[in-house]
Amino acid sequence: MTNSIVNVIMKKLFLFLFSLSMGLVSAQKKWSLLEAVTYATENNLNVLQSRINEDLSANDLEYAGNQWLPTASGYFDNSLTIGSNHPMINKGYQQYSNSLGLNSSITIYNGGLLNLNKERASLLVESSKYQTESVINDISLMVVNYYLNVMLSRELLEIAEGNLSIMEQQLDRSQKLFDAGSIARADLVQAEANVAQEKKNLADAKIEVERALFNLATLLQLPDYREFDVEIVNVPDDISLGLYDLEEVVQTAYAQQPAVKKAETDLEVATTDIEIAETGFKPTITGTYNLGTNYAEYFNKGLETEAWLSQWHDNITNVFGLSVNIPIFEKFNNKLNVQKAKISESLAQNTMEQQKQIIRENVQEAYFNANSSYQAFEAAKESVRSSEISADFAQRSFEAGKINIYDLNIAQNNLVTAQSQMAQAKYNFIFRMKVLDFYAGRPLTEGLE
Repeated sequence: MTNSIVNVIMKKLFLFLFSLSMGLVSAQKKWSLLEAVTYATENNLNVLQSRINEDLSANDLEYAGNQWLPTASGYFDNSLTIGSNHPMINKGYQQYSNSLGLNSSITIYNGGLLNLNKERASLLVESSKYQTESVINDISLMVVNYYLNVMLSRELLEIAEGNLSIMEQQLDRSQKLFDAGSIARADLVQAEANVAQEKKNLADAKIEVERALFNLATLLQLPDYREFDVEIVNVPDDISLGLYDLEEVVQTAYAQQPAVKKAETDLEVATTDIEIAETGFKPTITGTYNLGTNYAEYFNKGLETEAWLSQWHDNITNVFGLSVNIPIFEKFNNKLNVQKAKISESLAQNTMEQQKQIIRENVQEAYFNANSSYQAFEAAKESVRSSEISADFAQRSFEAGKINIYDLNIAQNNLVTAQSQMAQAKYNFIFRMKVLDFYAGRPLTEGLE
């Protein structure tokens, strides 16, 4: 009994330690950009809804493909007849009868409608797939943007931490100078105020990192954001502008962007709809077959009937039929259907041109934004270099007693502002380039892994 109790305790202890270790592993997991994009494209509800629409389109295609098959149905009818006079007995009668059999029909010719419907359903399957790709592209761009925002917030946090360290060093130096009687009490108080302000700035920067992580976790639609974290991507400051030929990017976008492909496919659907409407002017030929038998029983004396099995056997009939339906006048419905289909084709053509125009404008905007943000980044880098020289000179002047702590603080704040602006300009340029890379057909995660 003692050994069994010990075994149970050991098992529970093992399960507890195992679950604890798995919790720590889960808490310590850091998402890469590729993992975040992959997870979003596989689990985002908008993407899942689009995939469900794909399944519906695939079901419609299967339905259209089965329409050439014959139909078959069985029937079993029962009836009771109460008549006022029967010629054989010259009086009223009661008769029970039933019939059973099998009906089948098949479409032999309908102007090619079956093939056209199948072709149309196949095009709609392609269109739904392109729609899913468009949704995936949109969510992927958003994930990249939010991920880069986390990187920016962390870099701003590092700047705040560095500036706090500098302010603490200045406070320590000011305390020593004050103790030695070299500076006034006001300078020491200012140094203390600077440290307090930088601690607040650091706290704000930490909140912004948490906010950026929260926004990304929300975009990924994770059930709990509190343990969510991402890998650190070190983006150097010596990035360069990759040159693209604008027209080449536009043509690549035309050929690869699912929004354009969907518009082109929808135009094919509209063209097929015209052919489908035109089949209304053509005849339909249908073949039919019926296998049946019947049985009747009279409840009157003098009206003899054979047994039901004998009647079912003797009354078997096979009926073969061929029907031709030729449209002559359909209240102008067929004509109007063709006109409506042609109008829809014109709308689809215009939609496709509009989509291409949107793509061209988006590419041009991405090209402009990439170039302008790179110029802003280069200007921000130059501002940091100038601010670093100014801050270093101010530090030396302060130590030599030529300027007070207020002037030193201004120079240091200018440096922090320049560093923050450069970080923002850098990540803004990276995202703008990612948008341009996206239209140029390059993977979104390239260079950020």
